[in-house]
Amino acid sequence: MSCWVNELKILKTALTILLLFNCGVKKSSAVAVVNRVEITVDDLMKALPQSIEPGTESTVVEQCLEGLINRELFIQEAERLGLDSVITYPLEIEKKGLVIYELFADVERKTAPISLPELQRVYDLLKNEVHCRVIAVRDKDTADQIYKMLQNGGDFATLAGQYSIHPSRVRGGDLGYIQEYFIEEPLRSAVLGLNPGQLTRPIFFDSSYQIVQLLDRRPVDPPPPPFNESKQQLEEQLKISRRRQAANEYVQQLRRRLVYNSVGLRVFYKPVDSITEAEKEIWVAMRDSAKYVKVGRLLHIARRFPPYLDTAVRTYAIKRAIEDDLMYEDGLNRGLDRQPGVVEQLRKLRQKLLYETLYNRAITSQLTVSDEEVRQFYETHRERYPGNDWTAVAPLIRNNLFEERREVKFRQFVQELRTRMPVKVNANSLRTVINRLKTKKEKTK
Repeated sequence: MSCWVNELKILKTALTILLLFNCGVKKSSAVAVVNRVEITVDDLMKALPQSIEPGTESTVVEQCLEGLINRELFIQEAERLGLDSVITYPLEIEKKGLVIYELFADVERKTAPISLPELQRVYDLLKNEVHCRVIAVRDKDTADQIYKMLQNGGDFATLAGQYSIHPSRVRGGDLGYIQEYFIEEPLRSAVLGLNPGQLTRPIFFDSSYQIVQLLDRRPVDPPPPPFNESKQQLEEQLKISRRRQAANEYVQQLRRRLVYNSVGLRVFYKPVDSITEAEKEIWVAMRDSAKYVKVGRLLHIARRFPPYLDTAVRTYAIKRAIEDDLMYEDGLNRGLDRQPGVVEQLRKLRQKLLYETLYNRAITSQLTVSDEEVRQFYETHRERYPGNDWTAVAPLIRNNLFEERREVKFRQFVQELRTRMPVKVNANSLRTVINRLKTKKEKTK
């Protein structure tokens, strides 16, 4: 059952007793009140599993409500104990992730809409396919020299095998046939202007200078479906492509705001504990030509590095952390942390972290199972474990004993909380939920 604390069951009789004391609950959407905090019918409906066996509606609803009540008891107790201070850092990490996610969504939302002429142009590009070959090199001077050799009758395949860094060099640069639409810009515009046998001048693309030769152009066989049938799918593909392009352009623009110091980056090649106070003051990155990010501010990232981590991966991780901080700051400046969806997700995350923190402190961390207890249980119930290899079953026994004690400890702690926090259940609202589920089941038969 997919409830917050579905593994933690309280005796059904406890809920039945609570139902007898619902006279003080006002007729409202609240199905229960925990120390003046309402649990609404909507809260309960969202907590219910999607699939419920017919005839078990009452049991499932009551158990789910019990889980929500216990969750609220834990949250309120965690607040009373001041555990918000304990979850500040993990909650901030979650907030950063949410804001950065919203930032990219915001960037993508601002892309221009797709026009009908654009769709028609894309459709036309899907009608033909071209046979090309390519030579790609790192520097422009080499590309210019190769272009001159080709103009003077040099063999394309030979030069591709000799100079190209493109994977197709083993085939003399041959790319085979590809639909015109799938050639990326700026190569596509250049290829569309060629006749078979002609070459493009060196074009900078994908971190290299590329020369493309068109060998053949022909209609696609079979042809694409008619435009009216393809229009909707093409529009969705264009939207995805445009959003991806907008996100990439944003990242590139953000990276242009950063200047890295190789000396500062190399500090992270050594163990964190060996970094000196002087090294902590070395700047790693300059932001917007003014703000410095120093080594000391990034130590929490470096502490996660295992000793064997490659230096290139360390550099990437440090740069990524700096970029994330800059994106987070940009998101905050846009007010994305105040978006209703972000606020609601943070509220739920805070409650989850409070619950888990208190659960660990009050229950899990208080339990132990000694080797002697495991051995004693094994000797007492030896008939359950055929064979004489006690070491093989010891982990299973330890886990079972721990789970039993955890359940008992949980029940005890919940009862203790209930003695200090009033809990009332609205029987009418609870019955309404159960009847709604039964009616829904009958309608789907």
